[in-house]
Amino acid sequence: MPIFEAPAVRVQSSLITLATYFIQHAYLKPIIDFRSSDANFVPLDKPTIALYIRRDNGKRQTLVNVFDQNGDKVYTIERESSTSPVWSLLTFPQRKEVATIRAGFFLTAVDFHNKKIGLQHRQVNSESGLTVGRMRTFYLDDGHKYGWTRGTKFLEKIVNPGGAEEEIRERVAKVRLMRQWKFDYEMIIDEDKVDVESALATGFICMMSFWGVGDITETRKKEATDAEAPVTGVPNITLVMDADDDADFIVEKG
Repeated sequence: MPIFEAPAVRVQSSLITLATYFIQHAYLKPIIDFRSSDANFVPLDKPTIALYIRRDNGKRQTLVNVFDQNGDKVYTIERESSTSPVWSLLTFPQRKEVATIRAGFFLTAVDFHNKKIGLQHRQVNSESGLTVGRMRTFYLDDGHKYGWTRGTKFLEKIVNPGGAEEEIRERVAKVRLMRQWKFDYEMIIDEDKVDVESALATGFICMMSFWGVGDITETRKKEATDAEAPVTGVPNITLVMDADDDADFIVEKG
């Protein structure tokens, strides 16, 4: 029943958070994304946009704000009550509805609105196996399969799935937890390779029910890798937040 789905998702997320925390502290992080695959991986080397997704302090269970790399609010994700598994993705400040997101325990799906023809209902499925690892997968209007990974949190465009060495996994977006124990994520996207709102809507489902918030976050400055590729074409920024006061959200241009 829908009324039980949202509480079940919170319990599920809490269990994932605790499991992730202990796995990482036991230095067993590679097992989260373990897979044995002959696929060819194409790195995410030129993301073009960054989004920051975090709960609203005054309405933590019903409102999530989405900021761009300049600190401007560009979307909100809202639901009527904490017991509802159905969220609405809205542009800000226009409040144009982009998608209805079902982040339930039994059903995870996105219904897109006001988008191009062919991009409407998309179900987000759970997949696991030796060759795929653990993923949340879906299809877009280009006919290709896409999947969010469990540990590294990449969004991969999968060409010729199951084709062994002929399979291609092109990484088109990446999510990372900004602060441990907080619903506070960064998403970088190559908007030339995937629709931004499709990545945001499906990634939000994973934030709610697949990743948890137990990741050990890295705060030291380090050289960028494929997992943390620099965003090109936008200004460098540093997010400065007061750990004792969740309300501070300060963006300093580098």
